[in-house]
Amino acid sequence: MIYAHADNSLRSRCWLKKEGVIVDRGVRTDLCITEDLMYVVIDPELPDDLQTALTLIMFRGAVPPDEREYPKLVRSVAEGLRDRGIWSLYKDYQDVVHYLLDRWSGAREYMGYGALEAMMRDPMLTEIVIPQPAAPAAKYTYVPKSLKEQLDYIRFQMVELGRYRRVIAVRNELRLPTNIVIPEPLMYVVVKQLLPSLTMDKPMLTREDPVNKARIAADLLEYNVNIRKVSAHPKPSKSLLKPYVTRPRIEEAVKAAEPYSPEGLEVLALASLVLETRGSVVFSGGMGSGKTTQLNQLLYMMPPWFQVVIIERGAREIWAPLDGQLLHLSVPSEDKLWAALDQALRYGTMHTVVALAEARTPQELRTLVNYKLTGHGALTTMHADTVKDALLRITEAEAPPEGLDGTLVIQLSVVGGIRYVKEVKAVIAEGREVKIAEPSAVTPKLEAYVREMYGVDLKKELALRVEALLKSSEVEDPAAARRAIVEMLWGERLDFKTAVEEEARHFGYV
Repeated sequence: MIYAHADNSLRSRCWLKKEGVIVDRGVRTDLCITEDLMYVVIDPELPDDLQTALTLIMFRGAVPPDEREYPKLVRSVAEGLRDRGIWSLYKDYQDVVHYLLDRWSGAREYMGYGALEAMMRDPMLTEIVIPQPAAPAAKYTYVPKSLKEQLDYIRFQMVELGRYRRVIAVRNELRLPTNIVIPEPLMYVVVKQLLPSLTMDKPMLTREDPVNKARIAADLLEYNVNIRKVSAHPKPSKSLLKPYVTRPRIEEAVKAAEPYSPEGLEVLALASLVLETRGSVVFSGGMGSGKTTQLNQLLYMMPPWFQVVIIERGAREIWAPLDGQLLHLSVPSEDKLWAALDQALRYGTMHTVVALAEARTPQELRTLVNYKLTGHGALTTMHADTVKDALLRITEAEAPPEGLDGTLVIQLSVVGGIRYVKEVKAVIAEGREVKIAEPSAVTPKLEAYVREMYGVDLKKELALRVEALLKSSEVEDPAAARRAIVEMLWGERLDFKTAVEEEARHFGYV
């Protein structure tokens, strides 16, 4: 987090480059985007031993914003590791080390973002996200005493257990992985650096950075971080005036589309499109009917440009391998659930789905419905023995009808140990009234969306998604199954590279 490592092999892959994003006393940091769409922060080169020393300085916590204190920090690490070579290297690379520590400590004109400082200054980015790792979050089982123990502990967590987080650079709908990798044991330090006032009494907070025009949301429950940026204050421009003279074809297509009744696996494919259009999906059923299992399976179908915020009580049950897309909140008690639901909105991006492991109360259902009204999708499970009971609870939650409109309810059941989909219904709003309808009632809107987005009709899109599901079911590894779906549904059809190039060149990349 203090230092963004970019070796020669990574630098050689650079496709679009922006030089001198930060230039300070003869030292500079560049940015680039690789051919395979990775966002790379290129800090000045440092020997491995100095990179290790900076990691241990970061692990210790706060760094005083005074370069007169930096030699003491480096010397203490060199003595703690009994490595005189670190001190010798420090004297050779003093300007670079001081530059990096200035960025982390917040000295001079820096804000204390470390390796994120260059990303904060890049107007192309609209967000910076530090999502959950694919491996379970690390918890301290002991406190390392010596520097050697600290270093071994960090390496064990990162290398052996795979517990690290990769920072994600976001430009509207584009999500680019970066070369900034943070070991899980250091996430507590990162979160406290970004939001120093966080305590366990108030583990979730948001603050504003007026200098960089950013809003930072973070928590001490699972160390999620979301930084939403504004490139510039809004002013009249061609792009802002365009909505007034634009008539999207999707509105006309909705009127012309014919209803379609999905069958079998098409129901799950249809549910994925409901979420993709930021609608709501509810899996209902009795105990052991597979509600949470089906919720996990549906998340495999999330588009790669979506962010998924998951909220659970206690033990974690949602493990979909959405690398670089997942922010997870596991609340320790019911009374903190409301704070977590509120925090989920603070993590919202252009495309966000909020998944609540189980909606138990009318208040929770209302909150999820309100997510739709703020442009978010919602996904949850509900304990109900019949679809009638589930729909009654939904409609009696006193949520706004326009928020309930288009909600898809999939009723699951189990008989003799065999699980099956018993019934599928949709919630439709007509004025201020809410009615129960067949799932075909939501298909005209989805038909229009897939024609606009993918250039095919709904039947073909559902068939392709069913094919992707069947292909992924033949793969044992969860991450490989997710990759198979992403490649078939989006990698082969959408030109992300052209979109990245257009955006990057607009903001000075060459």
